Amino acid sequence: VCKATKTEAVAKLPAKPKKPTTSKPKAGTKVTVGGNQYAVTKVGSEVRFSKAKAGIKALSIPATIKYKGVTYKVTAISANAVKGNKKIKSVTIGANVKSIAAKAFNNCPKLKTVTIKTVLLTKKTASKKCFSKVSKRMVIKVPKKVKKTYAKIFKGYKVK
Repeated sequence: VCKATKTEAVAKLPAKPKKPTTSKPKAGTKVTVGGNQYAVTKVGSEVRFSKAKAGIKALSIPATIKYKGVTYKVTAISANAVKGNKKIKSVTIGANVKSIAAKAFNNCPKLKTVTIKTVLLTKKTASKKCFSKVSKRMVIKVPKKVKKTYAKIFKGYKVK
C-alpha cells in the first residue's frame, strides 16, 4: 500500500559437505561395466563375471575392471554367464580368472575360438562342462606353460 522497498544483503549459507563417494559395493552387489554384468565377491578387490551383453559376437573378459574409481580383479566366471548366445564366435578370458563354472558357455553353437590368458585354472576350478553345446570345431588357445594341464582339463577339445 505504501510502496516502500528495503534492500538488505543476506549472508550466504555454508555449503553442505559432500559425502565421500568411495563407498565400495558390498559382496553380492551387481555392477555393470561396458554392458557386461559383474557380481562383487570381495569388497574393493574381486568380482565375478556374471552376464555378458546380449547379442555380442566377440567377448573379452578382462583381467581387471574399474568401477567408480576402484579397480577389481575378475577372478571367476559364473554359470550361464554367456548362456544361449547364438551369435558369439570368440571369447578371451583374462589373466586373473581362477574358476569357470559349469555351463558358463552353454548353448553357444557358433563359439569357435576361446583364448585363455590365465594360468590359474585347475581341474577343480574349471571343467570341460563349462563349454556345453558349442561348435565341435572349437579351439582353445592357452599359455604354453600350462598347455598339458589344460589339455587334460578340456579333453575332447583342441587345445593349442
